[in-house]
Amino acid sequence: MKILVFSDSHGLSASMKNAIDMHKTASSVDCIFYLGDGVNDLIGLSPQIPICYADGNYEEYMTSYLSRKNLKTETVIDLMGFKFLLTHGHRYGVKSDLTPLILKAKKLNVDVVLFGHTHEQYYEYLPTDNDEKPMYIFNPGSISRPRDSKFSYGIIEIQGKNILFNHATVKF
Repeated sequence: MKILVFSDSHGLSASMKNAIDMHKTASSVDCIFYLGDGVNDLIGLSPQIPICYADGNYEEYMTSYLSRKNLKTETVIDLMGFKFLLTHGHRYGVKSDLTPLILKAKKLNVDVVLFGHTHEQYYEYLPTDNDEKPMYIFNPGSISRPRDSKFSYGIIEIQGKNILFNHATVKF
């Protein structure tokens, strides 16, 4: 199974479309995970590929006060034997410290934490500690406004009991 992971498009969907098209010609894409700040950019992007998402602070800003209660600020998904937490990360202060996000992920007993908001690529593997299971933490970076000069997204491949994480770049 191949999953493309995007975050922080902020109204610019062309680079996401380029990445999806590139993978469609090379192999299949089974699912797209979107981690907020431009959820509306997904509309009509690739209707045949299932999309799971979490809203970000951009969606909170663009939504009326009365509609904010309907925002999906985090999503938990069980897929192919792995439990994923999708969040933008702004509510956990990920720009300064990942500890609150990691504590939430442990409470939810997830295998994989996916977050955005920092506009920078990130990957960490947290090995087993005491009775807790290992955890992967992954940020695809920003597909349209990177802080590290890389217009990036993530690729997750699940092969049996193995899960692989990669960052990829795309030209605008």
